[in-house]
Amino acid sequence: MIPTADLKVTGDRRNELLKRRELTFTLGYTGSTPSRSEVMGKVCAILNLDEKKVVLDSVKTRFGERTMLGSARVYDDEASLARTEQPYLSARGKPKAKEGAEAEPAQAAPKEAAAAAAPKEAAKEAPKEAPKEAHKPAPKPAKEPAKEAGA
Repeated sequence: MIPTADLKVTGDRRNELLKRRELTFTLGYTGSTPSRSEVMGKVCAILNLDEKKVVLDSVKTRFGERTMLGSARVYDDEASLARTEQPYLSARGKPKAKEGAEAEPAQAAPKEAAAAAAPKEAAKEAPKEAPKEAHKPAPKPAKEPAKEAGA
């Protein structure tokens, strides 16, 4: 978490069409620049929001200042968030899943599909690989040495 931070909401606008609140804020901090997940946690903790319904849009810092400007979108429900936001934006700043636990079953299926498709592809390519007659291009004539100018 951010050691000591003060959050000031500078703008709070309601967007009924997309069923969300659009927040702009300034966040003061001490120490090193906080990560996106730390900023998200701090904003959600102070404003009493559910992290599953919040998308942190932008976080900008200025050189030499210990404040950051940011904007976030708070949706009414998770369905409207999934319908509106791009998946890479809603996943930004969240910890990635470990590869060992969930990635193995997902990777096993493509390997099996590739193994099943490989004999079919090899059968299609076999006639194309028929031996070709040796065709060598004619050798290029040797270049004559350049004649000197003025001779």
